[in-house]
Amino acid sequence: MPKMPPAVSALLIVVSRLVFALLCYFAWQGQLGFKALLLLFVATAIFWVGKKGLAEEDQKTASFWAKGLFTIVGIMALLRHPIPCPKDAVACEPLPVFTAILQYVEQVDGQTFLLFALLAMGIKFIGVLSSAFAWHLLLVGQGIRFAYWQSTVTAFLIGRFIGTFLPSTIGLDGYTLYEAGRYSNQWTRVITAKGLEKFIGITGLFLGITLTLPFGYSVLQDVTQKEGAALTLALIIGGICGGVSLVVVLGLVKPGLLVWIIKTFGGFLPGKVKNKVAEFTEAVAAYRGKTKLLMLALLSKFVTHFTTAVVYYFTALAIGVTTAAFWPIVFGSNIQILGTIFSPTIAGEGAREALQALLLEKQLGGVAQAVLSGALGFIAAEAATMWGGAFLWTRTESWRPKIAQVDDQDVDFAWLEGEGNIAFENLQENIQQIKAEQRAEANKPTPESNPE
Repeated sequence: MPKMPPAVSALLIVVSRLVFALLCYFAWQGQLGFKALLLLFVATAIFWVGKKGLAEEDQKTASFWAKGLFTIVGIMALLRHPIPCPKDAVACEPLPVFTAILQYVEQVDGQTFLLFALLAMGIKFIGVLSSAFAWHLLLVGQGIRFAYWQSTVTAFLIGRFIGTFLPSTIGLDGYTLYEAGRYSNQWTRVITAKGLEKFIGITGLFLGITLTLPFGYSVLQDVTQKEGAALTLALIIGGICGGVSLVVVLGLVKPGLLVWIIKTFGGFLPGKVKNKVAEFTEAVAAYRGKTKLLMLALLSKFVTHFTTAVVYYFTALAIGVTTAAFWPIVFGSNIQILGTIFSPTIAGEGAREALQALLLEKQLGGVAQAVLSGALGFIAAEAATMWGGAFLWTRTESWRPKIAQVDDQDVDFAWLEGEGNIAFENLQENIQQIKAEQRAEANKPTPESNPE
């Protein structure tokens, strides 16, 4: 393929900056909706295409400015995140979270606010380290090993930083998947590990909901305002979350049993559900005989979500809610986290605060306090990892993990020679190849097997 003319490359870089400038405007206005998300993708795609036609030194300069602008806008978007008005509020104007917090802090003891806000950030960082450890374990289970602190943790911080602009956990999942695949050159294994990580991650959250349900039952009473309705809702939540947790734990301990159950009852499941469960069993099968590793990964994901829920207890204390009860807030926040994960909004914007107000209005003494504690929880979580943007600057084409092994053998990164800066060109191709291999394997005739 002929190299792009330098003039065309320079023009594309200029266009990408103009598109990104429009994104900056949306970030300043606190409007990180789908328009902003589209602008981000467009600006990024144009930038990477245009950069390829530049000289090597010009590519480095362009990357330097791109990373710098992304870092600045990411921080700005965080601080300009709008807090929605409480329901039925009169003459209320949504304020950027930074402004709202500054105004509210005047009503709270400064030392109290600072103490509990810092505790919230510290607890969230523990959760991030735990989540990174789970990913580290799942890669080890596939025979891939990187340096935990120098590679895995920093990749998590970069992914969370990128995720400021993206819905749910797309930024984190996408970047950690890409980096593990890039530096191991084992895309099949890495994608399998990522698929299992998502199942284990949601199970860790469901475990947290199930275990805190008895202690947070008052939250359901507050929401339904009827004892019978609260009990029914509790049974539904416990049945779904507890049932999913039980099935996944059985699948981790006895993969063969889960495979047998699916083969027996799979015909009764809807197509989409059956496909998702089948993907899970394929991922688990790669970890046969590694039960301790899988259970430790599940425990790590449980700690991740539990500590995230605990963050909202400390943010409630930070804004002066002295009546805050630990277990009801943790239970309600777990439900809120579940809703935020599936929310299509950017970084859970709006959904987090709305759910927190719906679930914990009475527990926190009012809608305003619930909304602000939710927004402050977001700020505390991002502040604990936002400096991951600094590591983004280190990911130049010459950066390599200090430890990178596949099946206990050091890799030589030969496939990266002359590759240039980070790009995602081969990811879709690898995914399609893996799916084709899986379909071919599934079509092979296999003898009847019994459960383990």
